[in-house]
Amino acid sequence: METAMNQNFLRQSLLASAVAASLALPAIASADATLYGSFRLGMFKTDQSSAELADYASRIGLRGTVDLGLEQTQGIFHYEQGLSLNSGALGGGRYASIGATGPWGTLRGGKLDHPTYTYVGQVNEFAMSALPVHIDVGYVANGSNPARGFRADRRVSNTLAYTSPNLGGAEFMVAGVFAGEADGSVFGDTATINPEKDRTLDGYNLGGKYTVEGLTLAAAYGAVKARKDVVSGYEVDSNLWGASARYNIQNFRLAAKYEQSKDKIDNSKEKGYGLQGTYEVNGYGASLGFSSVKADNASREKATQIEVHHRMGNGVVALGYVDYNSAAIGTQTAGDRALWPLNRGNDTAYLTYRLQF
Repeated sequence: METAMNQNFLRQSLLASAVAASLALPAIASADATLYGSFRLGMFKTDQSSAELADYASRIGLRGTVDLGLEQTQGIFHYEQGLSLNSGALGGGRYASIGATGPWGTLRGGKLDHPTYTYVGQVNEFAMSALPVHIDVGYVANGSNPARGFRADRRVSNTLAYTSPNLGGAEFMVAGVFAGEADGSVFGDTATINPEKDRTLDGYNLGGKYTVEGLTLAAAYGAVKARKDVVSGYEVDSNLWGASARYNIQNFRLAAKYEQSKDKIDNSKEKGYGLQGTYEVNGYGASLGFSSVKADNASREKATQIEVHHRMGNGVVALGYVDYNSAAIGTQTAGDRALWPLNRGNDTAYLTYRLQF
């Protein structure tokens, strides 16, 4: 009898779910939603290490618009989740935001990139493999090593941002971070132990770009002062500024950037630049990039990356090699290698395959 009751309850639950889903269909249909994804797998061979078949930042997401009943203004939403092709597990939220857009511009709130990254920091990443050389400026508190630091302008939570419409080739963006007192997920991996009321605006970031006939010039500045501790004061206090230039002419793409950061906690500075050139014809292409970073009282870190690729519709295969100088290799520790498995600090050869929709 108990089994029969359970089966009856299950049938009623399924029926209720089906009715609820059918009632929700009109609401879903009223939204213009797009499911997208990028599945990425590569073979990486690093000096002094065995070859590794690894996922490199696969992700799946949903973005779209919603009718607000307003003239020329729509609601917008965006959600992106990382995933692992080796484990089959989700890998944490990458982006999430809601907002509104219209001829007046775009206002968004949530987990977003800031102008110093959007307009400057990412311009010389290799687009085909999406594998940056990991020598960069802007990793707060820990120099150019991403295994021990974090960019305070990329995928930042608690962000409210406004982006202007295109104004004769010009665009600007301003963002603010409102993280409260003890949210360690915004600027770092650990929460403040003894939180104290700090500034309402934990960080701000602003920048602009101008495009004319294939040439895009951009500049941005950002500052962070957050996670105030009763005993030790602010745990993060830094700023970052940079400028970039991109030029597209027929089959060529050239990109250059300069960045400078200052950590006010230990009064250290870091400067760096990146250069990249890409040529592609009929889906076949080659790229060459160089990055250099110099921190106070430290040797200059350098990395050179060369890559060839073949684009096949929505898929791409890339073959490349990254060469680091001894200073860049020397910054990696055993703990870093565990935290950053795709780039162990030594020279790396890779073959990657990416499918996206």
